[in-house]
Amino acid sequence: MDQDKKERHNERMQRKKAVVDAGIEKAQEVRGIFIVITGNGKGKSTSAFGTLFRALGHGHQVGVVQYIKGTQSSGEVLYLQQHTPNLRYHAMATGFTWNTQNWDADKKAADAAWEQSRLMLQDASLNLVVLDELTYMLKYNYLDAQDVLDAIRNRPPLQTVIITGRAASPELIELADTVSEIRDIKHAFQAGVKAQPGVDF
Repeated sequence: MDQDKKERHNERMQRKKAVVDAGIEKAQEVRGIFIVITGNGKGKSTSAFGTLFRALGHGHQVGVVQYIKGTQSSGEVLYLQQHTPNLRYHAMATGFTWNTQNWDADKKAADAAWEQSRLMLQDASLNLVVLDELTYMLKYNYLDAQDVLDAIRNRPPLQTVIITGRAASPELIELADTVSEIRDIKHAFQAGVKAQPGVDF
């Protein structure tokens, strides 16, 4: 790279640093945040668990409730249950709703999972609560949307909450501090590749 290009690059980086530094200076509020990770792409739960591992790295207490997951635990959950005392975990454990095809049984399981979620959202000792795939519970009317929104609003002030799942409702998105949408561009499963342990679950 010639000298002129290097100088222009350095000037761009200086301007970028000034913008970043100004943003850091402005962001001084300390509180828990509400994060929604939605969209049709792969990686929503993976992203939430990445944040959970980050919190554990700082010695934080964490809680996880997994909705629509089956009885077979994912690799993340298996590892966490084996290696960390700082995890409180509950799984709805009925499998995907399109497998059970039993609204009453799913509703009962959803209510039980929500009770665990509600208790976590009241517990100031939990720094992070992950409600994995909860969006489906609202989409199919297993849970009352207003109850969920109120519990998130009234949680302890330093507690961060992550909700994952497709088709997050406008009300969840409006309440959230941070919303990420993961797009589905390509997926190996659509090309006939079987889901693999350690990669897909």
